[in-house]
Amino acid sequence: LDDAFDHPSEVNRNPLPVYHNSAAVWALFLGVLAALVGLIFLLAQAVSKVLMTKLGVFVERRIGRAARQILLCAIAGAVTGLGMYMFPLVFSSGRSMMGTTMKNRDHLSVGLLTGTAIAKCFTFSLGMSGGLVGGMFFPLMYVGLVSGEVVGKLGIDGLDPAWVDPVMMGAVPASFLTAPLTMLALPVSMFTMGPLHSIAVFVGIVTSSTILVGTGFLHKLLKS
Repeated sequence: LDDAFDHPSEVNRNPLPVYHNSAAVWALFLGVLAALVGLIFLLAQAVSKVLMTKLGVFVERRIGRAARQILLCAIAGAVTGLGMYMFPLVFSSGRSMMGTTMKNRDHLSVGLLTGTAIAKCFTFSLGMSGGLVGGMFFPLMYVGLVSGEVVGKLGIDGLDPAWVDPVMMGAVPASFLTAPLTMLALPVSMFTMGPLHSIAVFVGIVTSSTILVGTGFLHKLLKS
């Protein structure tokens, strides 16, 4: 499964289509969608943090700090386990599920993929708020990949998962992580994309980053 991340181009069953200039236009749409997905991820984190903080304060005042730590970790673990039971692709940080998702895309429905993306946002957020250890990098990339698979199943001409997946994998994290060049280099190198196909990834990243970070919307949201 590690090879699925190290060499996703070998796992992606759909070869990159012949480049067309319309891909850059479609990438604008994907960038907007990626910004929306990134916003949902952030909102899940905000809601989870508020809920777990209030619960933690309540428990610590009545039972003590140790009980609070144990209870919050138990809740985080239970929610993560429930998420994995309902949507098995939620398992792990997302790295090991990338190849599995692309290999079996023909057997995964839009509902299952959408549920997986939403569940991943909330299981990660509640897990982090409850004291579980982990970073958001791989979960974000995986949510982006799953979102790309959903778009690829809409049946829209020109939106092939073979190039939509890397665009969303870079654009979703780039929507609020200020490392656009890193988010461009990773999917391009992972999927062994040439200069022409890299244009769509770049456009998607710039668009999503501009919407949440460039406009100052994210800054205002964090201050409110």
